[in-house]
Amino acid sequence: MEFLEKKFTVKTEHSAVKVSSGAVDVLSTPCLIAFMEDVSFTLLQEKLSKGLTSVGYHVDVKHLAPAPIGAEILVRSTIVKEEGKRVTFKVEAFYKDKKIAEGIHERVIVNEDEFMKRVE
Repeated sequence: MEFLEKKFTVKTEHSAVKVSSGAVDVLSTPCLIAFMEDVSFTLLQEKLSKGLTSVGYHVDVKHLAPAPIGAEILVRSTIVKEEGKRVTFKVEAFYKDKKIAEGIHERVIVNEDEFMKRVE
C-alpha cells in the first residue's frame, strides 16, 4: 500500500481557541484535518500527470486525544482504494506513541484548468 508520513509542529495558530472551535489551547480538530488533507494531497499529487490535481471531497475523522501547543505530531495517509477519479485514504495522527486521530479522507482527481473555469 502506498503511504506518506509528515511531521507537523502544533503552533498557537493551530489551537482550538485561535480557530474558534473550542476553548482550550490544544490542537484543533479543523487544523488536524487540514494536516491530514495536506499529507493525502501530497501523496496523490506525486502520482498525477501534469495538469491534474485533486480536491477534497469527504472527511470522516475521529479526534481521539489532545496534543499540546509545541507538540510534534506525525500524520500518516495511506491510499486504500482508487475508483475512477475518486481516491480513498486511511488517515491517522500520532503524538509521541499515542494515536490521537483516525479516519477516512476522499479526494477527487480533476483537471486543474477545467476545475478553475467552473469557479469563475
